[in-house]
Amino acid sequence: MFRPDSNRDRTDYSGILMPPDGYRLDRAVGTTYSLDLEALTAVAICLGLSEETDSKLMQNPIGMLNALQKVSDKIVLFCEAGQIKVPTKPTALSILLEKMVVEVALPKDRQLGRYPSFHPKTWVLAYVNADGDKKYRFVVMSRNLTFDRSWDISFAMDSSKNVRQKKKTQPICDFLDYLVTNVHNTSNNAGKKRNLIRGLCSDIKDVSFSLDSKIFGENFEVLPLGIGKNAYRMQEDILFCKERGNANSTFNELVVMSPFLSESVIADFNLTDRALSDCKRTLVTRRSELGKLKASDVDNFTIYALKDEIIDGEEEISDELADKKKQDIHAKIYLRRKYSDVDLYLGSMNASYSAINKNVEMMLWLGTKNMYLNGDKFLEDIFCGPVGDAKNPFEQVTVADAVLETESDNRNLLEQKIKDLCRVKRQAVISEDNENAGKYKIEVEFSGIESDSEVTVSPFNSKQEQTLSEHIEFLELEILQLSEFYEITARSGDDTIRRIIMIPTSGFPDDRESAAVNSVVKDRASFVEYIAFVLGDDYVASMLEGKQMGESGFFANSSDAMPALYEKMLKTSVEEPERIKDIGYVLKMVTDKDIIPDEFRELYETFCNTLKIRR
Repeated sequence: MFRPDSNRDRTDYSGILMPPDGYRLDRAVGTTYSLDLEALTAVAICLGLSEETDSKLMQNPIGMLNALQKVSDKIVLFCEAGQIKVPTKPTALSILLEKMVVEVALPKDRQLGRYPSFHPKTWVLAYVNADGDKKYRFVVMSRNLTFDRSWDISFAMDSSKNVRQKKKTQPICDFLDYLVTNVHNTSNNAGKKRNLIRGLCSDIKDVSFSLDSKIFGENFEVLPLGIGKNAYRMQEDILFCKERGNANSTFNELVVMSPFLSESVIADFNLTDRALSDCKRTLVTRRSELGKLKASDVDNFTIYALKDEIIDGEEEISDELADKKKQDIHAKIYLRRKYSDVDLYLGSMNASYSAINKNVEMMLWLGTKNMYLNGDKFLEDIFCGPVGDAKNPFEQVTVADAVLETESDNRNLLEQKIKDLCRVKRQAVISEDNENAGKYKIEVEFSGIESDSEVTVSPFNSKQEQTLSEHIEFLELEILQLSEFYEITARSGDDTIRRIIMIPTSGFPDDRESAAVNSVVKDRASFVEYIAFVLGDDYVASMLEGKQMGESGFFANSSDAMPALYEKMLKTSVEEPERIKDIGYVLKMVTDKDIIPDEFRELYETFCNTLKIRR
């Protein structure tokens, strides 16, 4: 179940989200702490085209366009405000991602004196087939929506008509209700986003999810943390019970796997009077976290961390896009055994005070028996065998082995500035640049802030840069540089942090999305490629390409081309009618007759009218 060297136990993002055979995405709501827009594009390819997230389609603008066009109105993704990565290769199609993304900026906690984090990594997905039958999937992970290569944990379960346990679905509905409250009126298409989430919530409230597991049976509970009155109070869970004399406080085995720690949490787990006979306590963490602990905090623990050769990088596995990067554990797993009862917790919650008490998190509890799973079996899995085996990616360490990662005070200050900026009331207005025909200007307002020479603001995909102040103006912008995504750069000394934040923006030209599509379908050849891609037929591609290249008209003397194309469209309309609608999208967005001639539009209209295809 947990072996990192087993192909059966390893999975990737696409395998978790991809629609079941014969089904397509109906709608989805996801959450992440940090977000890579390129990773979101990969998810769109997975959900829209049922291709792996590391597919070559990531390099194909035609495939990306088709995927984003299919799903951009079907996905809402929430992330922590100020945690969107600046794309390495921004494209015009990135503006189609705006529709999906909602930033969450939690208010400052008076007790903490800082901002709690929006930290859940969750998906709720609905799929539908040609007959209208729906299936649902619930996913809990420790992984953010990025290309980070650290070791994570994932869990997914599907809806089932074979069990009746819809009460267990209520916490998922509570979580979705909470997300609705974070779609503010200033958000792009706020009403549509709220309706999508509410519709999904309404769909699943009478749905039962099933583990269908020999090990766990149907013993599970969904545990959303930090969502208000319906939040699960993790600090009151038996896992954290430390009251002397309380039977819930004791255990025979405890395994804590967490990349980030608070000393107080680990010290509480370490209390001597929590141990039953032959008690074993194991901590699996990062070397960089050991410096937070004293030897007395963990004198009842055996501690493990990844070996240096693992952290420095393994061979790429089915990942043509990622560079070789350092990695470490990022999974959050807690296993507690008392006598024969075993409690397993997994999800987004670190073993830290803020995670347990303040953040928005998502965890899952699974219950089983000692005969199926316990601390020793779990460790044998993650160690790939006995602890002393050469294949074990972990090694035993002590507090003295801490690797101190010296966090720059400057960097922490810059991070704080970005967090503060994400909580400032802000807006932007687009208008035509009267002094530069065909260009645009943006006026940005950050209410009540003072100028800061360490922070600059740039429109998305633009090299223009202005120092942060209450009023900022950008001139001579192209239409494809108009976006709700803005790049923030914070600099101090040798430290630089670059992030994307969203600014509610009004005045977008009506043809902005059309311009993005035209940047991909920019000539006859790319239109031919799009048609062939949508119809999924190499023969159509070669046939159309030959006609287009060899003759002056699009289908001049097309006695063979038109019937072949019509036949393929007819077949596609029966098997996958959604693909025909994809063609209609591009016909609407691309109006240049040199790219799409009237003959093809007439063919499409005739076809849709004959088969009564709504468009």
